[in-house]
Amino acid sequence: MKIGESRRRIIAFLVASFVLSVADVRKGEASSVDGTWIIRNLALRIYDCDLLVCGKIVWMKDTSRRASQCGKTIIWGLQPNGLTEWSGGSILDPNDGKTYRLSATYEPDGTLRARIFVGVPILGKTEVLKRVDVQDLTEMCR
Repeated sequence: MKIGESRRRIIAFLVASFVLSVADVRKGEASSVDGTWIIRNLALRIYDCDLLVCGKIVWMKDTSRRASQCGKTIIWGLQPNGLTEWSGGSILDPNDGKTYRLSATYEPDGTLRARIFVGVPILGKTEVLKRVDVQDLTEMCR
């Protein structure tokens, strides 16, 4: 093996090691939106999934729909655009079964503003989610 080739392999190894270590650090970081959030008459558990943000139903006020809706992932694919903004996600409306585009912003007041839309964000609507303590919810999904 020539000295130049050996040097290239060492540099490639060091670069690969650095990239992998940065990826591992990012995987270990929790998103600022991780937790349980209330929106209208349901609660969502927002969590990191493969470096994106996802959410599943963990509580519903309507007890007749709990069996069919509890545990259902209705938010997926939100990509971080910084520390407090996400875009490129999707949300399933559990009421009508339709899927919409989603972006979100974590506000300084501790709320999460979700922009739900078809096509362009300006034609959508904003929902405000508030963090909730799971102990405050009765009959959580199992």
